[in-house]
Amino acid sequence: MASETRTYAHAAPSTEVWPPDDTEESVLGTNLHQTTIINLRWGINESARLLAPAGQPVPWEAVPQLLLLGCQRPDDTFIKTYPDVFVYLRPIGQDEASFKISVDGPPALIVEVLSDATQAVDLNLERGKGYSYARAGVREYLALDTSGAFTGGDGRGWRLEGGVYRPWERRADGRWYSEQIDVAIGLQGVWATVYRSDGRRMPREGEIHAELARKDAALAGKDAELARRAEQEKRKDAEQAAELARKDAEQAAELARKDAEQAAELAHRAEQEKRKDAEQVAELARKDAELAALRRQLDSMRGEHL
Repeated sequence: MASETRTYAHAAPSTEVWPPDDTEESVLGTNLHQTTIINLRWGINESARLLAPAGQPVPWEAVPQLLLLGCQRPDDTFIKTYPDVFVYLRPIGQDEASFKISVDGPPALIVEVLSDATQAVDLNLERGKGYSYARAGVREYLALDTSGAFTGGDGRGWRLEGGVYRPWERRADGRWYSEQIDVAIGLQGVWATVYRSDGRRMPREGEIHAELARKDAALAGKDAELARRAEQEKRKDAEQAAELARKDAEQAAELARKDAEQAAELAHRAEQEKRKDAEQVAELARKDAELAALRRQLDSMRGEHL
């Protein structure tokens, strides 16, 4: 980065009030200009929300192209400005439409996006906004050059030191690291990008929906995988239940067979015992008959001897 702290553009004719007041029309710029403002505001504010504890106010908030009153020209006249993005170290009310240096104090950071219509004023540190913002007490001022047409690079930044702006140098990664808010700002190609202090890049316009769609698709894929696994588990449980039922049936059949065999064996033994008992009774009856016959013979023989 160049080390100049002075003028980067030709001065306008002295007969005109210079720099002129901003108007709502003069600060609109191109589609890329507005996209840059949207991405800066979004990234800066989302970084603040991520840092704020649940239920607590954000530590800073950025607003785009709202009226900032109280900045002055070198001749002490006041200039009306609509900075592209400016940051206060407090939450901004939804109904706030303008700010006064005398009431709200100076913003902690102002970012202007250079364009054909505004670059001469934005880069001029002697008479332009670079002078007015420094005089108002804006601690950090960044002029982004998304096209590289006005500074030969990504832009220029300054920090307030001793009431004047001194160069705010980029680090080796090409980003400006703010001392006022915990973010870094840089360009990826023509796209303004905000980074958190840990180096993570904040999403830009359009990326949120794309990321949500990607996550939705990933969740749908996970849901499908969970459903597939649930179906597999269900089928596995059914197979295990069928296998258990088959084994239970086999065990029941085996027990019934064994019970039947045992019953048959018991019946057979009972029959054998019954037949044995009958045989023993018959044998006893035969023996009794034989004894009776013998007794009769003995009695007969005794009678004959008498």
